[in-house]
Amino acid sequence: MTTSKIIVGSPSFNAGDRLAVINLLYSYGYFFNENKLEEFSALFAKSALIELGQEKNKTIMNLSQWKEYISTLQQFSTQQQTQPRHILSAPRFDSQTSDYASGQSYLQLFLTKSNITSLLTTGIYDFVAIKQGNEWKLNHWVVKLDSSLVSL
Repeated sequence: MTTSKIIVGSPSFNAGDRLAVINLLYSYGYFFNENKLEEFSALFAKSALIELGQEKNKTIMNLSQWKEYISTLQQFSTQQQTQPRHILSAPRFDSQTSDYASGQSYLQLFLTKSNITSLLTTGIYDFVAIKQGNEWKLNHWVVKLDSSLVSL
């Protein structure tokens, strides 16, 4: 697997693969918001690593630990009668080959409770996606929040 840098604005990438990776990114937010843990988990490669936090307070999880963490968040949301909304925007790619893609996407996380919607945080998702067979999967997912989620 070789990675090649993409020159911004260059059309030298497979457009079908690019759209598949973008759909993968947007599906992350949708499946989380809709409390569809199995579909959400299926977005990740079995070898995926997920990083949360900043430098000294960083947590690294494998897929099993990540599923448990997300399940806990979704259960909490259901108990509190809240509706989260992940908004991913402006996906950009650092590199893309026939079986590897990396880049970033901005995130905004909103929470609605009792018809009041609040912005919880913003940040960036760094991603590495790999192609397994004919499917793209997230293999490295780094969550870099601009502020903590203590207001949950």
